[in-house]
Amino acid sequence: MIKRSIPHHQVIINNNSFENTAIKLNRQNDPSVTIVSAYRPPRKPIAVEDLHQIFRNQGHVLVTGDLNAKHASWSPLTQQNTPGNIIRRFCDSTGYSFIAPYEPTCFRRSYKSTTIDIAICKGMTVTDCLSISELSSDHNPVLFEVSLDNFSSPALSTYSFPNWYKFLELLTNTLPGNRRISNPTDIENAIKNFNDCYNSALSHSSTFKCINKPLLSIPSFIRDKIKAKNRIRKAWQITKNPLLKSQLNKMQKDIKKDLNNHKNNKWNELLTEASPDVMTLSTN
Repeated sequence: MIKRSIPHHQVIINNNSFENTAIKLNRQNDPSVTIVSAYRPPRKPIAVEDLHQIFRNQGHVLVTGDLNAKHASWSPLTQQNTPGNIIRRFCDSTGYSFIAPYEPTCFRRSYKSTTIDIAICKGMTVTDCLSISELSSDHNPVLFEVSLDNFSSPALSTYSFPNWYKFLELLTNTLPGNRRISNPTDIENAIKNFNDCYNSALSHSSTFKCINKPLLSIPSFIRDKIKAKNRIRKAWQITKNPLLKSQLNKMQKDIKKDLNNHKNNKWNELLTEASPDVMTLSTN
C-alpha cells in the first residue's frame, strides 16, 4: 500500500526468479526511487542475471520480501541454502547493501526459526530494520526505515576489473551517432542517454573479486535471549495467554536494547582503532 498523495507509478519487471510488484516514486527535484516487493517460491532457482536486471541502470532501488534464502551472515541458527549463497555473493560483488533483522522472521513448529524476509538496496541507507511480532501468522512483518538524504556509498567489499576493450565495443554499439540537438530538452536527453549507456557498458564489461570481511557476530548471551523469546512467542501463538504476550514484549525491548548497545560498542571499538596517534602526526 502507498498513500495516494505520493506521486508514483507501477513498474513492470519481468523476472524469472522472483514474483514481484514494483513501483517508482517520483521526486520533484531528486532522482526517482524504485521499490520492489519480491517473493521467491522455495523450489525456484535464482539466476544472478535476474538480480542484476532489477538493479541495472537505476540509482535508488529497494528490494524487500520473502526470498526464502538462508545464509549464516543473516540467519546463523539455520542451515544455509544455495539461494542464500547466491544473494550473499551478489551483494559482495556489487557492493549493494544487504539488510536483515537480527531476530528471525519465520516461525515454524517443525523447523528452527529462520530469517528469510530480507532486503537489498542500492543508493540509499537503511537506518533500522525490525522484525515485529504483532500478528498470529508464522511470518513476522518487517519494518525497514530508509534514509535517502544522508546516503553515502558503503565501502565496497570487492575490486572491479573492467575489460576496456569490451567496454569500448559495448559503448560503440549502444551509443547513437551524432544526434541533432536543437533545444535544452534534447541536451538533457542526450546527457541522460550517455550516462545510462556508459553505466550499462561498465557494468557488463567488469568482473569482480570479492574481499572477505568478518561478519558481525552476535554475543552468545543475546542469542540465548533470542532463543528464549522465540520459545515464548511460539507458546503465545498457541495459547494467546496475555501474560506470555506481556513477557514477550518485555523481552523484545530488552533484546533490542542489547543489540543497540552491542552495535554501539563495536562502532566505538572501530573508532578507537582508527584514531591516529597524535605523537606520530607530521606535516609536509
